[in-house]
Amino acid sequence: MYTADFLVRCLLALKELINMKKGGFGKNKPVLITVIALVVLAAMILASAGRGTANWFENAVGAVLTPVQGFAARASNSIADFFRGVFNTTDADKENAKLKSELALYNKMQLELEELKKENERLRGLLEYSGSFGECSGVAASVTGRSTDIYFRVFTVNAGRNKGIDVDMPVICADGLVGRVTEVGATWSKVTAVIDAETSVPVMVERTRDNCMVRGVLNPVDSEAGMELYYLPTDRTDLVPGDTVITSGIGGIYPKGIKIGSVREVLTSDGEANAIISPSVDFVHIEEVFIITGSGEG
Repeated sequence: MYTADFLVRCLLALKELINMKKGGFGKNKPVLITVIALVVLAAMILASAGRGTANWFENAVGAVLTPVQGFAARASNSIADFFRGVFNTTDADKENAKLKSELALYNKMQLELEELKKENERLRGLLEYSGSFGECSGVAASVTGRSTDIYFRVFTVNAGRNKGIDVDMPVICADGLVGRVTEVGATWSKVTAVIDAETSVPVMVERTRDNCMVRGVLNPVDSEAGMELYYLPTDRTDLVPGDTVITSGIGGIYPKGIKIGSVREVLTSDGEANAIISPSVDFVHIEEVFIITGSGEG
């Protein structure tokens, strides 16, 4: 249809050129040739329009256009694939980031849960241990600060006058005696550990029931923090390494029966037996304590 219309237009143009009077054909000869060529081209296309096969001209045009069309199609597909990949990658990145965030949250919750379980076990141990000294009342507290020395001889805990804490109250953990309160604030207290060199505690050897004293000491041989047992006559005891040392209850500060540590080494001189005591409490890793605010008879 469009080819026939184009042919009619070309014929009308050819007629107009022929009817032109001015200038003759010489002036418009190039135009005339172009119009004639277009008429012939249109006629050829129109003649082959009804056939099912292409003529030589159509084949020539197809040979030229087909590679171009193929390149254009491939370019179009490549561009489409590129943008499709960009959007798909963006979606995948978002999903990946979401999964990573959820995994991090899950791991955080797992760590918090494990920490709560451990804290619960430590607090349960504190309550069970404190209950072994009769009708003891007290306050559980967390360690919030430590002294700068490597043996942590002084602790800060998050209980003070607001919890009824006072100076000289004994402090324990599930492993034994920690020390005593030496300073009290409104919401905090400082605890001096039994391994401090200025601290002395009345004790007894659990196996022999011998009464003596222990004080904090830094062993100059192996640089381990510990305690020294003293005031024990050699003719009245058979102290041996491994013996357990507990509080004697004498002096009125520490209830009787709180574990202090065990004998690591026995030293004798001038009729007296001394010993190096390994503390039962791990002062480096202590986290919760129990401050005894009142006690009955054990």
